[in-house]
Amino acid sequence: MEELELDASRLTPIFQETVPSRRELVGDVVERLMEIIRTIPCAQENLDAVHLALAEALANAIIHGNKEAPDKHVSVWGACEDGENLLLAITDEGDGFDPASIPDPTLAENIYSTHGRGIFLINRLMSRTEYRLGGRQVILRKRVAREKPQVESG
Repeated sequence: MEELELDASRLTPIFQETVPSRRELVGDVVERLMEIIRTIPCAQENLDAVHLALAEALANAIIHGNKEAPDKHVSVWGACEDGENLLLAITDEGDGFDPASIPDPTLAENIYSTHGRGIFLINRLMSRTEYRLGGRQVILRKRVAREKPQVESG
């Protein structure tokens, strides 16, 4: 997988939130964060894709990562990179996992499996996805189109 470099000098932090490991909170947390994301210049396009990917990643962290343990939390962090990429980092306190071990849900033998569909969606919806910290953290990047420069005619 291509390395996703995070150069702090190119990032503008937007938010950081810590969420208790309770699946019933996913919807409200995602809606609250999307309200923030909708206001920032680096996230004015593809917001439906960002919404779904964030919901899947947060649910995965709570349900599969932290196993809904009441004493564990999930950290969600967002930033703009160079004004043209939205970055989201979702980190759980679980044991981690190997993303390569998740079966491809589009293969015939996995078509009825209930595992791996969220990761599949996230990978398709975001521009780039990277797993770090032994699978305890997922970094999501959504590239937005830059505005074309205005050319004045004389």
